[in-house]
Amino acid sequence: MTSRSNQKPVAPPLPLHSLENNVLQLLPLDHTNPYDFKREHRHTYYEIMLIEEGGGNQLIDFRDYPALDNSCYIIFPRQVHLMNRRNSTGFIVQFTDDVLYNPELSAALRRLSLRDNSAIVFEAHANALKELSELYAILNRLAYAQSSTSQQVIRSVLHAFAALVVHHAGSSDESISAPDKKLLHDFFDLLEQHFTENRSVQFFVGELATTDKKLSAASQKYAGMSPLQVIHNRVLLEAKRMLLFEQPSHKEISFQLGFDSPASFSAFIKSKTGLTPSELSQQLAEIHK
Repeated sequence: MTSRSNQKPVAPPLPLHSLENNVLQLLPLDHTNPYDFKREHRHTYYEIMLIEEGGGNQLIDFRDYPALDNSCYIIFPRQVHLMNRRNSTGFIVQFTDDVLYNPELSAALRRLSLRDNSAIVFEAHANALKELSELYAILNRLAYAQSSTSQQVIRSVLHAFAALVVHHAGSSDESISAPDKKLLHDFFDLLEQHFTENRSVQFFVGELATTDKKLSAASQKYAGMSPLQVIHNRVLLEAKRMLLFEQPSHKEISFQLGFDSPASFSAFIKSKTGLTPSELSQQLAEIHK
């Protein structure tokens, strides 16, 4: 019989924070959080940081981003986030898709998450920061307005703010036709719903009523990878989150992620990282020490 003292400690669930009533929230970077920001957490909303004077760093889905002067960073919904502020100053804009009320703009923001170094909107760019800061100041003033039109104006300014973030992130939709944009948008949405149960490109092709060629062309054109690579990257990210923060057994993870056995899960991790699940777990723990 195994003694309780020898059992592996169970990690507390990774906190998932939401905005009250899906409201837009504007905050100074050094605000007092209502939750413990010194431990890893996730949000259900977008968080855009405008950093005037840098200091510290952020860990976002296991990647380290130094907080630099005159920079802007974005944390996407459900990403694992931990920030060490270390005297950095600036502002934060938090909002959900529901508040944005603009499906096209929401899709453009979500597509930013597929970039390499996806958290970086720009770094060391004083003019770009000035433009976003001016819109932040307008939003902050309007937040205290009591007129009947203030909410409509706030929404319009938030649209401009989000569109400017997309612009400065270097995302250009000019080379992507409208059908391609919709196909990518629908693919990403379906992937989020089904990646734990189906990793077959043919499944998504069928659900999207498209062809292998069209989906592959759209994925390569924008994401720079095949649809299968996009699917595998999403599965790998979730595996990392579970290995580090939820700490179920490898058998439990394998079945939760749709693998038919722990061996197939281990083979998948090995093929993508060169590590066993245990070795990957140790590596991730070192990152978050």
